[in-house]
Amino acid sequence: MLSFGHCEPRRLTLYALFALVAGLLPFSSPHDDLPSSDRIQSGDIVFIRGKSIRSAVVRLLEGGNSDYSHVGIIVLENGTFFIVHASPAPDATGDRVIKEPWDAIISPSRIAAAAVFRLTDPSKASRLGLQAAKVAQQFERDALPFDHDFDLMTRRKLYCTELVWRAYLATGIDLRGSSFGSSRRYLLPLDLIKSGLLRDIRERPRHRL
Repeated sequence: MLSFGHCEPRRLTLYALFALVAGLLPFSSPHDDLPSSDRIQSGDIVFIRGKSIRSAVVRLLEGGNSDYSHVGIIVLENGTFFIVHASPAPDATGDRVIKEPWDAIISPSRIAAAAVFRLTDPSKASRLGLQAAKVAQQFERDALPFDHDFDLMTRRKLYCTELVWRAYLATGIDLRGSSFGSSRRYLLPLDLIKSGLLRDIRERPRHRL
């Protein structure tokens, strides 16, 4: 199996292109069942598998072990669900923390798969989720730029996983979990899932955090 754990994220674009040409990683895949908005709430974390080269890069960086390449936080505003996420799109509306309607992102025309996670402890999930959502909304209002260096130490620039991590860190929850190595320089979507602090909302809640 190819390993890309020590490669700089920008350099992985070339490896992704090679992998796509060689057939090691599909550029897109059949659509899984996409989640509906029926059971989601503010503070839920949505994991997404996109169709772009960048999505392939992230999945390669994770060793091909993750179904997801992007992540954001769900917020409810005036009865409408939005996803706050750090977008690297180099245009007038991207390359910063942005807010987009749920239906605009969770669409088969845009993504291949998605899943929604929340804190494992249902007694804390709603309260801390609301707090994390407010932090994420402030990131969006501040229009914080996308962090192309993928540096966890730069608070005023964010990439997608860092945004989610910092939003919950402000509530006292470190979504890196205890197994995250101190030598790691970047945080990936799979790290959040592996932390043990989140559950897929399709699963029954466990009363612990």
